[in-house]
Amino acid sequence: MARTDRSSLQQSGRPVTAEDSGGQGSRQTIERMIEGFAKQDIDSIMALIADDAVYCDVLGEGPRGDEYHGKEAIRGAFIRQFAMAGPHTYVGASILLNDDAAFASWTMVLGEASDPTAPRFEGIDEFRLNAGGQVTLKKAWLKGQPRLRRLLMRRNPGALLRHWRYVLRVLRS
Repeated sequence: MARTDRSSLQQSGRPVTAEDSGGQGSRQTIERMIEGFAKQDIDSIMALIADDAVYCDVLGEGPRGDEYHGKEAIRGAFIRQFAMAGPHTYVGASILLNDDAAFASWTMVLGEASDPTAPRFEGIDEFRLNAGGQVTLKKAWLKGQPRLRRLLMRRNPGALLRHWRYVLRVLRS
């Protein structure tokens, strides 16, 4: 597997790297997905999602967390998460590709990546891609969820109130 540095995705920390046996299209899809999340660019993200995709959230009671089926449900979940998290970015991504599967580990930074005091949380995504290079499955895991919940409640109470049903479900998780 070839390893390449992707400095255009690097915002701080280690550079984004990719190991690829899945093809250039898969690599570009995952890199663009990470860039979209780093900028909270919902339109760029959704352009990479297949119509029949499934997103498995980090939270929820099911074995795969809350599941969102189809583009509109997934869009709504991402928009709600962006609103609740407030300004944030993703740094230090590392991508591993194999055929139609991809894994990306990353660090979410609440605030500016250049701020060494900004809270940071590590996570990983599993992706499945169709033959056209679109994401058909995105499963997410995040470390430090209790700490993140406490921080978000203090930092962004307005967004939490707007999404109170989701917040109640999250608090019960």
